[in-house]
Amino acid sequence: MKKISSDAVKRFALKEGADLTGIASIDRFKEYPEEKRPEYLLSGARSVIVVGVRVLHDTVKPNLLLSALHHITLNMYHNQIAYDIGRFLDDRGYSAVIIPHRIGNLDPDLRKSGDYMNVYPRLFGISTRHAAVEAGLGILGKSRLLITPRFGPRQRVAAVITDAQLSPDRKITKKEAEKLCPPSCQGCIRACPGNALSGEGIAWEKCNEVIKPHNGMYGYSACCECMVACPAGRNS
Repeated sequence: MKKISSDAVKRFALKEGADLTGIASIDRFKEYPEEKRPEYLLSGARSVIVVGVRVLHDTVKPNLLLSALHHITLNMYHNQIAYDIGRFLDDRGYSAVIIPHRIGNLDPDLRKSGDYMNVYPRLFGISTRHAAVEAGLGILGKSRLLITPRFGPRQRVAAVITDAQLSPDRKITKKEAEKLCPPSCQGCIRACPGNALSGEGIAWEKCNEVIKPHNGMYGYSACCECMVACPAGRNS
C-alpha cells in the first residue's frame, strides 16, 4: 500500500475540477445515529473526503427548467469527481466508497406522496451536507443549506469514505459561523414561499408542498428562494 497524504488527495480533487475540498476524521461522526456514521457503509473507515462544485450565479433562478438542468449537470459532475478520487485511492491500495448527490428524482408517484420527505433521506447513507460541515467547509444555515465562505449556499457536494488515515481540516468556529450566517439575518426565512423556515429549523413537509409541483414538471426540486435570498458568498 502506497502511503498517501491529505495534500495529495486535495490536489487531485482540485485538478479533477472540484471548487471545494475538505477532510473529516471518523471520530467527528461518533455522536451521529449509527446508520449515519461512515463506518456503517465502510468497515474500517477512517476519513471522509468531501468535494464541492459551485452553482453558477446566473443559473439559480432564471427559469425553473434551466435551473433544473444546471443542477442535474452539477450532480453528475461532482459525482464523477468523487468517483475519480475513489479510483485514486483504490490504485494505492485503500478502500473507498462514494456518497453521491442524486442525479434525478425518484418515482413520480412517490414524489407526489406525503411520505416523500420521510423516504428520501434514507436513500443516501450519511448526509453529504453534514459531512461538509465536519470537514470544515462550512455550516448549516437557517435554510439547512450548506453555507461556505466562498460560495454561500451555492454549491453541491459529494463525499468519499475511505480507510486511509488522512489529516482532518479545521472546523469552522462559532465566531466564523456567526459571520457567515448572522443570527439577525432573516433573508431565507422571509423568502420561503412555504413558510417552512424558522429559528428552530425547517418544516420539511411545508417545503415539500412547495417543491412537489416542480418535481412533477422536471423531476427536480426547483425552488431556490432561500438560496437566492442568502447574502453569503455573493462576492466570490
